[in-house]
Amino acid sequence: MPKPGEYSFTWLNSTRVIFGNGRLADLKAVVDGVAGSDSRVFLVTGRHSLRARGVLQRIVGEIGLSRVSLFDDTPPFPSPEAVDDALAKCRESGADVVVAVGGGSALDLAKVVAILTPHKGTALDYANRKRSIRGRGLPFVAAPTTSGSSSEVTSGAALWDMVGKRSLGISSPLMFPTVAVVDPQLTMSMSKRLAAASGMDAFTSAFESYWSLESQPLTDAINLRVIADYAVNLERSCLQGDLDSRTACSFAATMSGIAYSNSHPNVCHAVGSPLTLFWGAEHGQAVGVTLSSFLKWNAPAIAHKLPALLRALGVEDLDAGAARIEQIMSRCGLKTKISALGVGPDDMDTLLDNIRWERTAVLPRPIEREDARALLEQLF
Repeated sequence: MPKPGEYSFTWLNSTRVIFGNGRLADLKAVVDGVAGSDSRVFLVTGRHSLRARGVLQRIVGEIGLSRVSLFDDTPPFPSPEAVDDALAKCRESGADVVVAVGGGSALDLAKVVAILTPHKGTALDYANRKRSIRGRGLPFVAAPTTSGSSSEVTSGAALWDMVGKRSLGISSPLMFPTVAVVDPQLTMSMSKRLAAASGMDAFTSAFESYWSLESQPLTDAINLRVIADYAVNLERSCLQGDLDSRTACSFAATMSGIAYSNSHPNVCHAVGSPLTLFWGAEHGQAVGVTLSSFLKWNAPAIAHKLPALLRALGVEDLDAGAARIEQIMSRCGLKTKISALGVGPDDMDTLLDNIRWERTAVLPRPIEREDARALLEQLF
């Protein structure tokens, strides 16, 4: 670890975080505070869950039916076209503020809608860098219903072209949500599978952020806490689903996003992208399946930081650390081999060709194509 006199870093996260059980009750006051008590609200949700639980009706009732325009058609992997559909409806509504209550897909879609409403062009224009974000969008309030995407505190949004087999993204410092209302009670309806996959996303991001060349003292401290919290609570959150473990995972997910806004996810996410696009793996499953392998790969380059990481994971050595990650995944019902995701030896070139190689530039131990091939072949 560097000495305090050697610290040098730049930190950015502008989202105000309101955290705690029952804090969804603050949503109306938050909306009124950022946009006014007469503001028109564009509310983005998923397709079924909130309505089935009665949460959607409560939110609309508290804000006021006459103020709300609802978009509840968020797909699991939002495409640029889905964003454009929502964007057109937001503009038509004359909204003053965008609110999203849902999982990572709803938050990401709404985040792009909020920033692009005052801008010209399509979502694809910005994802393809044909246009750039020039100014602020509408205020954006995010309330997550899962504990893993961390989109409530990050400045980027993931978009997907499932037909063209491309993962896209739009990011800007101007895209940080204005306010995140994180109420762990919203996560209580998560299935075991959703708790596992979403939690594994943030758990993996914390490791990637910790070993990254972008890491800094603040991100290291946060990521160690995230890793420790998930190491203790992710299995409970999946298997028991009690409020204490769900609260701990909600906290860890939000903290993970704050850290990785400054030290970004990298190689596990780089490999995870084609696993989702070509083999349909859930995002958290896709990024988590290589975590133990890439921990071992990067370990020699972070020898000075490894003891703290292993302590956070609750183990004494690297092999035990890799085994503990795989144990958590297996107990949560996640796969630890790419062969279990449908990838075969004949698919290796397709996988390697579509890795997001640019994301690997921040690895402390550089990895080349043949290195990745050898590592991934061990996961058959």
